[in-house]
Amino acid sequence: MGKSEYKRDWSKYDENVITRYKLMFPFYVFEHWWDLLAEENRDAKKTYKAPKEFNEFLAFLHLFLPYRAMEGVLRALEGLKIVPTSLDYSTMWERVRNMDITFPEANDQLEVIADATGISTTRGGQYIIAKWGKRRDSKFLKIEIVMDKDELNVIDAEVTSDEVETAVKTKDLQDEGKKVKRFYGDKAYDANEVYNTGVEVVPPGEDASTGRGHPARRKAVREFKELGYDRWREERGYGVRWRVESLFSAVKRTFGESVGATSFLGQVVEAKLKFWAYAWMVHLANSLVGRAPGIKV
Repeated sequence: MGKSEYKRDWSKYDENVITRYKLMFPFYVFEHWWDLLAEENRDAKKTYKAPKEFNEFLAFLHLFLPYRAMEGVLRALEGLKIVPTSLDYSTMWERVRNMDITFPEANDQLEVIADATGISTTRGGQYIIAKWGKRRDSKFLKIEIVMDKDELNVIDAEVTSDEVETAVKTKDLQDEGKKVKRFYGDKAYDANEVYNTGVEVVPPGEDASTGRGHPARRKAVREFKELGYDRWREERGYGVRWRVESLFSAVKRTFGESVGATSFLGQVVEAKLKFWAYAWMVHLANSLVGRAPGIKV
C-alpha cells in the first residue's frame, strides 16, 4: 500500500474534534444561569424557571435520550446542585419543539452543495435488519442539506419532498446579501427554478432537451452533451459533491441514522436537530482551534 496523497496536521485535527464534543453540551448556561434567567424574565408575561439558552442543552440531550430519561437526568443534576431546578416532561417537550433552529451565519461569498439523505423513523437497528430484513412499513424522512463547499458546514436543513425547494434557497441566500457563486446538485435539481439562480452546476436529466426551458439550462445541456460526463465533471468541478456525502456520514455516526419521535412533527424537529447540532459543533471548534483539512501532496 502506497503513502496517502493527503497530509494533515493531526495534532490540530484531534484538538478540533475534542473541542467539538467539549462544546456539544452548552455548560456555560449553568455558570451564568441567574443572569440569563433575569434577562429572560425582565419583560416576560410569565415567570420562567429556566433561561431560553437552556433549550440548547435540552436539544443536545434529546439527540441521545427520550424526554422521560431527560427528566431523570435533570432531577439528578438538580440534586447535585448543578442546575437550580429541573423541568418536567411537558415543559421540555414544548421547549425543544418550539426552539428556534438557526444555523451558523454563512460567508458573504460562497459555493454551495445541495443533496438529500434519508433518516429512518423506525429504530429496529442493524441487527434486526440483518436478522429479519427490512420491513415493508419501514419509513424514512428525506432531509435536504445546503452546505458551504469550502467550510464544509451546514447552511440550512429542511425536511422536504422536493429537491428544487431546497435549491431555490440559493436565491434566498442571495436576497440576504450573500454572493453565491455556484450551486452544485445532482440530476434531481435539473429544473428551471434552479437555473433562475444563475449559479448552477447540475448534470442534465436523461431526457433533457436543448430546445426548451430556461436559456441557461439549454446552454448547459448542449455543453454536457458536447463534453460527455467525465470531461464535464472535471471541467465543472462536479466531483466536490463527495463532500456532502462525508457530511451525511459524520452526522449519522455522531447522532445516529434514525429518530425516536413517533409524531411527524417530532420526527422533523429531531432530524433537523442532528444537522443543527453538528453544524454548531464544527463551527465553534473551527472558530476556537481552526480547521485542519487534508492537503493533497
